[in-house]
Order: sequence, then C-alpha cells, then structure tokens
Amino acid sequence: MRTAAIALVLLLAQQTAAPKPSFEVATIKRNVSLKEGGGGGPSPGGRFRLTNVSVRPMILIAYRDGPPLMLSQVIGGPGWLDSDKYDITAKVSDDLAGRPQAEQVAAQPLLLQSLLEDRFKLKVHRETRQLPIYSLLRARKDGSFGPQLRPSIVDCKVEPNKCRLDFEPGHFSGGAMRMASLISFLSSNTQRVVVDRTGLEGTFELTLEFTPERTALPLSTDATPPPPDKPPLLTALQDQLGLRLESARGPVDVIVIDHIERPTED
Repeated sequence: MRTAAIALVLLLAQQTAAPKPSFEVATIKRNVSLKEGGGGGPSPGGRFRLTNVSVRPMILIAYRDGPPLMLSQVIGGPGWLDSDKYDITAKVSDDLAGRPQAEQVAAQPLLLQSLLEDRFKLKVHRETRQLPIYSLLRARKDGSFGPQLRPSIVDCKVEPNKCRLDFEPGHFSGGAMRMASLISFLSSNTQRVVVDRTGLEGTFELTLEFTPERTALPLSTDATPPPPDKPPLLTALQDQLGLRLESARGPVDVIVIDHIERPTED
C-alpha cells in the first residue's frame, strides 16, 4: 500500500507540475550582415530580442543552472551552430509581462530552452567530462600580491558605491571583491572553467588592465577593439595582481548536443 501511495503522489506531482514557460510569439530570421558583435536580451513590455547571435551562446544561456557556462561546455553540433547568425524577436505572455522585471529575467533560460527545442528541434543531455581547465594560483614564491591587488578595508554598508564591480573591454576592477567574482570574470574571458587554488579569503580591492581576446564574450555588443597598448590577460594577471593561470585538466559539467536543425524562418 505504501509503495502504491508513493507512486500516486509522484504521478499527481507530474500532472500538476507547472509547464515550462515559452514565448507567446517568436520571429526568427537569419542575419547575413557579416557584422561583428551581437547580443540582446529582455526589454520593457515583455519583449525579448537577440541580434546577430549564433546558436551556441543561446544554448549557454538556456541551459545554465549555476555559474555561467563556457563555450567549451557545449559539446558537439554541426558547423553552422557557430557560423550562422540569427535575429530573434519574441514576446512573453501578458501574465509574465506584468510581473516584476527580476522575474522576467529569471525566466529567460527556460524561455530560450522552449524556443530552441521547438524551433531548432534541439535535444541535449548533460555529462561530466575531463576537459582543459585553469587553476588560479599565486604567482610569487613568497605569496605576495601584485601592485594592483590588496585586502579591502571598504565597508560596503557605509560605502556601497565602492563595492560595485566595474568591467568593460580591457578593464576589470572592484573595491571589495571576493575571489569568486574574479574567477567568474576569468572564466568568461578565457572560456575555460577556472578553479580557485589561491587560498585567499575575504574581500580585495583590485584593478586589472589588459587586452582581451575578441572572442571572449560571445554576446558582447561592443565591436570596438580596446587600445593595443595593454598586456595580454595572463601577463596582466601576473604582473598586476601577482596571480597566474596554470593549464590543467579536470571534471567539467557539459551540455552534449544530440540533435539540432536549422529553424524555419518567419
């Protein structure tokens, strides 16, 4: 009887589970402009727009369930997944459009999942694979910091403006930053999972000036290259912060593409 009752509860839970949200209407067109850069996202009125974006970055957003996914964490798929660019204009339901902006933003991954599964016939599964990663380490034998890294003395409750992160192409800084924020930034710019092995705890004031790779941020709308007088990221990290990235291999959660088709444009 107990087994039957559990089975009934599970069945009822499946039947009453909320369906995955989806866009009410969506238009997809191939972008053949050959322009560099692309991006987009939600806008007021329940509208959503992506311009000149390839499919792999869409998958990064759609299937994120923790830290941001890297391009290297989406495995497989045909060549057009990276070469074809698309413009997508969509609108959510009036019910979702009437909710707070934070709720609309939180719904974007599942909305994109529904769009990719419906219009691109996408099917994926998750695995853990041994892939190239970076370990973040202290660069100096004595463990000392570089000139642009120091323990923070900022009280964020008293001076909240000093605690915000400031980042743009070739620049990253913060007045009270934890290593987790630097790890996330480095992962995005190297497109590898970065593991913190510095042993540093607490908050830090840091400024990093460097020349980024043009492909570091797949949804960036900034097509203007930064001034070429700054060092590469890995050099800047070591000289300015006293930290370094060391190549390694480790377990990485990945999204494996089982099937995908070009969408019918409308």
